[in-house]
Amino acid sequence: MGSRCSFCGTTDGPFLKVEGLFPLLMCPACQAARSSSNRGWSNHRAELPGSDLDQLTELLANYDPGKPWYQWGCPLPGCDYWVILPWDLETHAAADHPGWIARYELVRPLPRQHRRVVFRRIEEPTAS
Repeated sequence: MGSRCSFCGTTDGPFLKVEGLFPLLMCPACQAARSSSNRGWSNHRAELPGSDLDQLTELLANYDPGKPWYQWGCPLPGCDYWVILPWDLETHAAADHPGWIARYELVRPLPRQHRRVVFRRIEEPTAS
């Protein structure tokens, strides 16, 4: 049996091998769908395929559960600010990054809790 995409089942390659608990294969169409929704890619500018920070309107905060204390990081390039509590990034964005706002979101409650911090570009008020 030939290679198949683990997400949609197509046999059209080339495939990207996604490592995890089980190795998975991903076709170019599924790669494009995942990258356009910002899932599965790092938020660092150099690692986002074919994008420019001036065009991005939304970024997810960096989260590293392997770190003992400072697990939440600012996703904006050149900023290496890490905090213990995710909602502290809201204050950091307001103080250090004009034009960006951060919001802490509880996507799913316990027992399988999922939290995230979303950085969004805000429109500058136009002078009338």
